[in-house]
Amino acid sequence: MKIRQFTLPMGATALAIALPLLAAERLAVKTGLWENTVTMHITGVKLPAEQLAQMSPEQRAQMEQLMKQMGVGAPRTVTEKSCITDKDLDGNAFRDSLEQPGQSCEYKQVASTSKRQEWTFQCKTQGTEASGRMVMEALGNSRVRGSMQAKMPEGNMDMKFEAQWQSADCAGATR
Repeated sequence: MKIRQFTLPMGATALAIALPLLAAERLAVKTGLWENTVTMHITGVKLPAEQLAQMSPEQRAQMEQLMKQMGVGAPRTVTEKSCITDKDLDGNAFRDSLEQPGQSCEYKQVASTSKRQEWTFQCKTQGTEASGRMVMEALGNSRVRGSMQAKMPEGNMDMKFEAQWQSADCAGATR
């Protein structure tokens, strides 16, 4: 339910989200321990042929494995537990957690209710731009689902997530 970032090999920052934190109007969900399942698929990312030609077979295999772990080429699903507090449900927590040093992002709120949050974004990092859309829906106060699509010069990212509230006690949170 916290926001995470994945850095692509070419230096673009792709955004990945696991639960709320978008809204001017607060999403109507419980605080405490949540289990988050995120499936990410990154397409269009390729290493330049000249760079591949300079790698040993072992280095090439390591790079291919790293890209696979990031969800490049084939979808990757991760399930983790996280602790959500009242502060995390503040819309500012979302923006603060996304931006990295040297990065500038603009967000446009498309929808903001206690049941649905939708934003578009455009980020610039070291001359590289990424843009996309994020949607989150509270299916009740203990279940959330959402999606995010991002377009970057190096490729595209499609992410879907579901989160289920576990307990008011955050014991067992992995992040």
